[in-house]
Amino acid sequence: MPVSVSRGLRGRGFTLLTPRNRYASRLPDVAGAIVFKLVTPRLAPARFGQYLLALEPGGGTTAPVAPGFEVFLYVLRGTVLVDHEAVGELAAGGFAYLPPDAAFGFTAAAQGPAELLWIKRRLEEWPGHGAPPPGAGHRDDVAFEDVPGVPGLRRRELLDPAERRHDFNMSLLRFDPGVGLDRVEIHDEEHGLYMTAGGGLYFLDGGWHEVVRDDFIYMAPYCPQSFAATGPEPAEYLLYKDVYRDGF
Repeated sequence: MPVSVSRGLRGRGFTLLTPRNRYASRLPDVAGAIVFKLVTPRLAPARFGQYLLALEPGGGTTAPVAPGFEVFLYVLRGTVLVDHEAVGELAAGGFAYLPPDAAFGFTAAAQGPAELLWIKRRLEEWPGHGAPPPGAGHRDDVAFEDVPGVPGLRRRELLDPAERRHDFNMSLLRFDPGVGLDRVEIHDEEHGLYMTAGGGLYFLDGGWHEVVRDDFIYMAPYCPQSFAATGPEPAEYLLYKDVYRDGF
């Protein structure tokens, strides 16, 4: 009897999903697409959802996505047309933020398939601040900045980290080969991490785990974590992190 082997696993404070073991699903008003639910609040204590949508040419929403959640969209491959006045066409590397009162839709361009990351969560408004405005951009609009104290590590913030109406950040972290974080971090914020390039070893809750492009990691609050790029090319990941809230 053949034995199935996978790098994917669930630990006490994390879940590692690879393309081999994530499960294909569907959503009622999304056609011509496969939906991979990378994390939802069913995986306690997660307070957000992150989907990967594999869209056929012309695939997408068949009805507007109703308001209620704040949303971050990031195009991994192909081109996606987002039906919202503040967004429009997003090529690979394009992203958009939509506040909870926004209805929207999305469709892959007819010229080819696309892959889209869709993050959603309930906005935790801070008294006196209100909701952030909608916005869109491209990863190349924002320059990488060196991370102090870690040569070979650079970071791009896709949402303005000084905008305190946001309750989460989206960051791209890029590591030269052989470069890693300079510590094991343990903190209050939870993470959703999608590998966008390269690979390496991720330290999670006491053990090292191989990760490569298109892997996803959910890290719960206070999960010990670190990373080292061990491949021959730079490693990069897109990181969700909740911010500017006190956890209650």
